[in-house]
Amino acid sequence: MSKGNAIILLVLLAVLMVGGVYLYVYKPNMEEVDSLQTEVDSLQARYDELYAKSQDKQMYIDNTKMYREQFQQQLSVFPATLDQEISVMFVKGLNKDEGNQIFNVSSVGLGRPEQFYSLGAAASAEDVEADPAAAAAATATYTAYRAAFPIVYTGSYEGIKNYVDYVMNYKYRMNVASLSITYDSDSELYTGSVTMNAYCVAGGDRDADKVSVDVKNGVDNIFLGGDGAASPTTYAYDEDNGASIATNNDIKIVLNNANNDNTDGIIVSSGGSDTYVTSGANSVEALTLTIAEEDGKIFATYAIGDKSYKKEVTSTDLKIYVESSARVDGSDLNGVKVTVDNKTSIPVFFKVSGDDSTSPRFSVGSKSGTVKVY
Repeated sequence: MSKGNAIILLVLLAVLMVGGVYLYVYKPNMEEVDSLQTEVDSLQARYDELYAKSQDKQMYIDNTKMYREQFQQQLSVFPATLDQEISVMFVKGLNKDEGNQIFNVSSVGLGRPEQFYSLGAAASAEDVEADPAAAAAATATYTAYRAAFPIVYTGSYEGIKNYVDYVMNYKYRMNVASLSITYDSDSELYTGSVTMNAYCVAGGDRDADKVSVDVKNGVDNIFLGGDGAASPTTYAYDEDNGASIATNNDIKIVLNNANNDNTDGIIVSSGGSDTYVTSGANSVEALTLTIAEEDGKIFATYAIGDKSYKKEVTSTDLKIYVESSARVDGSDLNGVKVTVDNKTSIPVFFKVSGDDSTSPRFSVGSKSGTVKVY
């Protein structure tokens, strides 16, 4: 081989070596450098972002704790279940018969709970290590349920307002979906229907409410017999059906036609005219009787509207004689509905005579303590 050809071959070999180094060494290394630089830029951006957030680390920790507390606080306004026992106790609390506040539930439907929402959250590994209890609460999943409770009611205007307040101020979240009201001018009462929605949030470690009813089980007679059950009680006035109260009484109620020209149609007294509480209204009045102990003495207070009188009870019982009368005609509407709030252990006895058999002027509404009407 001539010297010129050798030089040409050496030049070609050098070019091939340089090309091979470029293709198989330099270029892959440069691509790897570019890839690493791209990753470095991404990590630097992430670092800059996290570093900026780390400056507010304590704020994030405090806010996370605050939001979890707010979540638990909101969760507390919902029960863990919608058991029928709980629902029955709620509906029982709706009934009221206190003066002009009347609300009686005649029927109720206990709706079946249906799921309408799910919620949950996830805690970070840092949360788990720092506070396992908080992390467990954060990772818990919850399911929200809703149930409808249609009820049919009869009540007064004040009673309906009290019902709405009862639902709004109930310890758990509820709402009135629909409400219908029909007025009866003869009875001055309202009837209608209401559909309420009750809600619950189940899940996590939430515990259901428990209904505690102190009732003895296993009695022979659910009304009278058995250990710890109520036993029949007889009183001194049972023998003559309370007739002796007509002449031996502490308070007297006189009920006559409100349209008479002589006296008010309703007179409640416990002695002279200075003890009178009266009403001339031609309607059924709310008469409130409260028996309570004050400074070791027992007092009875009777009131109609803003008129009242308080008398001391010196006997071992309170005897009230009701002297009523038959109604004169269809426009004769007056009478009393008595609410007895007996905060003492003494019994209260009513003897009613002369009342209208078809449309009585006298009736007893809500009562507490021992009360008996002859």
